[in-house]
Amino acid sequence: MKIFKVLILLLVTGFIFTIYQNLIAFQTGIVGFTKKNGEDVGCICHNFEPNDSVHVNISGPAVVNANDTATYFLKISGGPAVKGGCDIAASLGQVITSPLDTTLRRDEPFTGAGFELTHKFPQSFINDTLTFIFRYIAPSNANITDTLFAAGNSVNNDTTSENDKWNYSENFVISIIPSSIVTQTGNVPAEFTLSQNYPNPFNPETKISFSLSKTSDVTLVIFNSAGKEISRVINNVRYSAGQYSLSFNSQEFNLSSGVYFYRFSAGGFTDTRSMVLIK
Repeated sequence: MKIFKVLILLLVTGFIFTIYQNLIAFQTGIVGFTKKNGEDVGCICHNFEPNDSVHVNISGPAVVNANDTATYFLKISGGPAVKGGCDIAASLGQVITSPLDTTLRRDEPFTGAGFELTHKFPQSFINDTLTFIFRYIAPSNANITDTLFAAGNSVNNDTTSENDKWNYSENFVISIIPSSIVTQTGNVPAEFTLSQNYPNPFNPETKISFSLSKTSDVTLVIFNSAGKEISRVINNVRYSAGQYSLSFNSQEFNLSSGVYFYRFSAGGFTDTRSMVLIK
């Protein structure tokens, strides 16, 4: 009789746990389930095996300067395509949220494992596609490669895992190159300045120069004409007083011809200038 009661208790416990899992599986995302964490993980609460009907793709710059920040896109399509979520990780660098996407959160699967990104709640597909926008901070070492990993699910949003599907993305390899920032020696500038890029118009590369009258945290951001961030060329990095010049290459971002803007901020000083890409 005791064995029977134990079996009943285990069955009831398992049933309650299954219901609980189904109820919470769609509330928030979870980290620690990309190929970075192992080939046999993934979105297993949405069926155990990856499904080729779901396509998960990472897009963005394949070349990033050491310590620089770049914007990337994760697109999920196929499957039930009602709601979906993701898990995003980097091998060496860091993945962080973007102000262009407030649906992601940053979490650590376990202490020391490094932070990853996941969805705050299931997102709706639009025309069979779901897009997440995130940023990547390159490691400080140059002349190496880094890898972005992702897993994405496509669910029917019926509070069960039945007929849900998921898949891994192809690993996205990034080449980390030395920083293109050059320090120009000479007297300490009297003020903060941002110079017009040269050449302008340009194709595909141009130089942007600025000066600092004192040690400051510097941010330099490139935008398109619609105000969408293309790249944080410098992301809140501290520089000593002096004159600096860096190269911006449009090919790294697959930019088309048009007007772009670069905004410089340092020591309370902010300036924005336009530049023209002609291909």
